[in-house]
Amino acid sequence: MQNIIIEKAQELGKLISESEIRKAAQEAADRMNNDETAVKMLAAYNETRRFETEKLRGKEPTKEELEAFKKIMEDEFAKIMKNDVIASYVAANKELDLLVEQVNAVLAYYISGEEQHQHGGGCSGNCSSCSSCH
Repeated sequence: MQNIIIEKAQELGKLISESEIRKAAQEAADRMNNDETAVKMLAAYNETRRFETEKLRGKEPTKEELEAFKKIMEDEFAKIMKNDVIASYVAANKELDLLVEQVNAVLAYYISGEEQHQHGGGCSGNCSSCSSCH
């Protein structure tokens, strides 16, 4: 039985890998990695994140310091999201992540018999009780 389960998991992984959602995410990643402006913006974002994280390392940050860090990173993220190539990449990966979360929720339901909740909703594996995945 264990071999059958592993085979089915491999089949499911292959289906996800070959899905239009996965292909769109890969195409968006390729576009982003080949776009000089997007690459530079991401490098700057990551450098800011490293710098701001390093300022907090090794100490117990105050609530104000944590809020300031969060605000800086939200502002920096908003900047990079103005780039259409990066925004498309983020959106495509969110869709792929949602698919994987839904698959995991269905598996968890059939294993435990309990609904798994994500993003304020959940998937019971029974579509009759669903208000829609999308």
